[in-house]
Amino acid sequence: MTTNVCPTCEEEAFRHVPLGETTSIDTIGSVEICVTEDGAYFHGTR
Repeated sequence: MTTNVCPTCEEEAFRHVPLGETTSIDTIGSVEICVTEDGAYFHGTR
């Protein structure tokens, strides 16, 4: 399994979406999103 580590905060992300792509998520709880030069990283918060 591949892990997505955010280059901005260096935390593991549950999803990485490259620039120019779209996505939708259905989640319970809060999500923190980091946007970088190579796309967006979605982190679950507790």
